[in-house]
Amino acid sequence: MRRRVMGMLMTSAALLAAIHVAPGQVDAAASTTASTGQKAVIQAAVKLRSGPSTTGDVVSFMKQGEAVTVLEKTNNYWYKVKTSDGVTGYTSSSDKYIKVGATSVAAATSPVSRKTEASESAKTVSASVKNVSTKEASASVNSSAGQTKATIQTSVRLRAEASTSSEVLGYMNTGDVVTITDSSNAYWFKVTTADGTVGYVSSSPQYIRIGEGVVVQQAVASAAAPASDTTALPAVASPVSTVSLSSGDAAAAIEQVIDTGMTYLGTPYEYGSDRNSTATFDCSAFTRQIFRQAVGIQLPADSRSQGEWIKQNSQPNTDMTTLKRGDLLFFTNYNASSGAYTSLDNSSQTITHVAVYLGDNKLLHTFSVAAGGVKVTDFSKPWQDRFLFGGSVIQ
Repeated sequence: MRRRVMGMLMTSAALLAAIHVAPGQVDAAASTTASTGQKAVIQAAVKLRSGPSTTGDVVSFMKQGEAVTVLEKTNNYWYKVKTSDGVTGYTSSSDKYIKVGATSVAAATSPVSRKTEASESAKTVSASVKNVSTKEASASVNSSAGQTKATIQTSVRLRAEASTSSEVLGYMNTGDVVTITDSSNAYWFKVTTADGTVGYVSSSPQYIRIGEGVVVQQAVASAAAPASDTTALPAVASPVSTVSLSSGDAAAAIEQVIDTGMTYLGTPYEYGSDRNSTATFDCSAFTRQIFRQAVGIQLPADSRSQGEWIKQNSQPNTDMTTLKRGDLLFFTNYNASSGAYTSLDNSSQTITHVAVYLGDNKLLHTFSVAAGGVKVTDFSKPWQDRFLFGGSVIQ
């Protein structure tokens, strides 16, 4: 018996040597050592899990090109990372899925297959030390399988097509479970609802998360978060440029901003509110929060600075008839009779308020305790009299 055991051990060792795999060193060449707080870029769609194991709950999917922060190298196979919207989880450390220190997606290279280095008999011996990232690869979204369950995080529109201009089929509510059937679009998931309705929903984790019955408390983005930590759009940490996208992507991003704003309806007004809290808002804290939370764009902290940002990086528009949905609108003080405003030189007036234009002569904003905090109002005569200019953050 002892000889048989020794013989089996020697055979196993020989097979391991033949395929050049040493326990604890699997995929060492492909895994980049990361220090705490180092930036990384997702190279291919991969799941973010609750623990460093393929049996961990799926928190969400990370898409190609998404920037993350590596919090730790948990082991040879997993990184603990933080996404741009503040979600923490674990992902494969294989450089097929994540590139530490990169600023973009690396060019594809020809993979080296280990399968040709050993016979079929060696597979059984090497299975216990095989990199689990191969399991993660097979667990990525299969757009045709129709087996990926997801949970709606907050009320969101279900549309007939992957466009904000398409027909609204209905609204999905927090806790609704859907099946993702196509995730190939960067901003939309094609889903099937519990009653069999097929449509499209924003893929933002604010609205939908992978996993059945998974509802995540939305975290407030920190003002100190690096501007590069963003998914759908490049972040803007200082007034240097506008964010330009194709018309369809820009429209989707604008809808994400507005939908985010709508989730804060009724949030109390507080002048000079804490920029790191969503308990209360003043006008500019509100606009700053929804752009940052929805699409990763960090605007300046006050309305005057936001107005200067538009002047420097966009095209200020004083024509109220050509304002666009999602534009920021800037106003001066209401401190005179309506008639007196017609003689004012708008270029010399001080900005005292900012709002988001919804179209159809509607504003989304917050301006006083008495008014009830965040709300939708008409772009009525008093507001029109105070209007200075508007402009697009996303074009």
